[in-house]
This record gives sequence, C-alpha cells and structure tokens, in this order.
Amino acid sequence: MTSAPTQPASGQTPGLSPVNIQDVARAAGVSPASISNYLNGRQDRMRADTRARIQQAIETLGYKPNAAARQLKTGHSPMVGLLVPTVANPFFGELAVAVERAAQEADLHVILCNTLRDPAREHQFAEELAAYGVRGLITASTLVDNETMAGLAQRGIVRVSFDALSDSDSVTLDNPAAAAMAVAHLAGLGHRRIAYATGPTGTFNRAARFDGFKAEAERLALTETTVLVEDTSRSDSVFGDTDLPELGRRLARRIAAATPRPTAVLAVNDMTALGILAELRVLGLRVPEDVSVVGIDDIGLATLLHPALTTIRQPLARMAETAIGRLALRLAGDTGPGTRTVFPPELVVRASSGPPPIP
Repeated sequence: MTSAPTQPASGQTPGLSPVNIQDVARAAGVSPASISNYLNGRQDRMRADTRARIQQAIETLGYKPNAAARQLKTGHSPMVGLLVPTVANPFFGELAVAVERAAQEADLHVILCNTLRDPAREHQFAEELAAYGVRGLITASTLVDNETMAGLAQRGIVRVSFDALSDSDSVTLDNPAAAAMAVAHLAGLGHRRIAYATGPTGTFNRAARFDGFKAEAERLALTETTVLVEDTSRSDSVFGDTDLPELGRRLARRIAAATPRPTAVLAVNDMTALGILAELRVLGLRVPEDVSVVGIDDIGLATLLHPALTTIRQPLARMAETAIGRLALRLAGDTGPGTRTVFPPELVVRASSGPPPIP
C-alpha cells in the first residue's frame, strides 16, 4: 500500500542539499544526539521546552528522517503491519484505506496482509513482519491467541487490536449498542417479529452484536423474535468474508418460508444484508413493504443497493486515527497500560426499512 513519491520529498529542494539532522540540531539549539533521541522515542528525560523546540525545528525545516538509515541503526522501520481477514470484503477494504490515510498523517507506511481468517497464516504474517523490522501491528478480527501475541510483545512488537478483546490497546465499535439500536429502530416502526441473520458467531464483534440483539429484544418484550444461524456443519457452509452474500441468500429463503414470516430482519453485517435483499427480490418479496432489512457497518455499497440499505455506521476514519495514534505512542516508548476505545454507533435510515405490512 506504499508507493514511491513522484515529487521531491518534503525538506528537499531540487538542486539543493536535503535537510539533515545537523541542520535540525542547529535550529533547535541542541546536539545531534538529542535529535536522534527524539526521533527514536527516547524522550523521557527531555524537558518539555526542548521537545517543543525540536518539533518546531523539524516542522519549520520540513525534515524527514532517512528511513533506510534509521532502520539500519535501530532495527526498526517506519512501517506498521495491518492484518485483516480480506479486502475482498468491502468493509475491510474501507478499513485499510482509512488506516493508510491516518498512517500517512503520522509519517508511517502500511503493509497490508490478508489473513483469510486462518490463525496459522495470521501468525506467519506477524512473524515475518517482525523479522523485517516492523514493530507495530494493527490486527482486525484476529484469531491468533493472546499467548502468541504476548510472545511478540516480549520481542518489542506493539499492537492495536481492531474490534477484538486483548491485553493491548484496542479500538472497537460498541457492537452490542449497534445491534440494539437497529432493533429499537425496527420496533419503533411497529415490528414485533424481527429475525436476526448471522453466520458463525466465533469472532468478538459477531458475538457482541448477537448479545446486543438478544438484550434489546428482551428489553422491548419482543417475544416473537427469531435467530437464524446457518448450519456450519455442512461442508459447503464455510461462509468466510467473500461468502457473506450467499449466507444472506440462504437465510432469506428461510425467512420467506417461515410461518408466521418475520416482518423485519437485522443482518449481522451489510454484506449479509446484501444477499438477503437480493434473494428476497428473487422470491417476490418487496423490501420494505413485505420485509424490512437493516444491516451493520455502512459500507459504501449500502447506498447503491435497491432499495438503499438502512444500516448502523461505524466511524471508520476516527477509529483508524485512534488506532494509529495509539500505535505511534507505543512506538515512541509509551509503556502505560493498554487502553480500550469504544466508539458509539450511528443509525443511518434509508429505504430498506419501513412499517410492517398490514395483516
């Protein structure tokens, strides 16, 4: 996800020598060693005004450290690894773009790895990135156990988890609240028979959304709710990220055949909702006149579906900025306890949800 610059780098004017560490030291009134300490995260014994002068000099001169030289000297590279299940799922593609944009603002580069939800593959990527000198990881929907990650931490690898529970820093949507918000929206429209459509609930966010659905249905006394989980014991029921629309299609057929039929369905994510919308149309059911459909994530495709999908939005840009910010602090030497930042969901009402059909 990195590319070579086509313009002169900041701090370098065509025909002139680039700004170096000695120039920054003179401008800040400190030694070159102090600049090196600042750049390499050894700032704990510096006075606040010294740090401020160095930062001001760096910004004024447009100084950019020599990445290759820095890696040779420290064994670290200004790169972070981003481990996602697969960018074939538009949600993770959008997450990757948001992380890369945030990383650019922090002068970091991103190495993208598609784990395909394979713990062995995920572990191998983490080990290879560490061998290349990468010291920061962002993991999304990770399946690697905490013991493995603890071993990486002992080798100086810092990590921020996206949408997962861990001992390190984590950034996540309030998943129970997201599902509850969707149920409350449908109940507010008058729905009482609401189905929940999901694949295996083995990941943190899927389990949390399921819990949120059940809790809100119980709170609102929705006694006719239905939980639809496709049978994963079948050999053709893998339902990885690229198969989620097919999961939605299968669940839509069960919804259509149910007696009495649910008047609304909440899908575990937008990709599953996409399949539900498509199959309900094939089966001759109208959305939302016969069945309302709501998703979670608000991927870009949500506005292009017919009808446009009502969904719960994740603030990806802010979440990515927070993840990169925490990672940058850890790479700079912050050894404080892990933090968990939870972002509130946002309901985005579009055309796929409406009042239940009149009996």
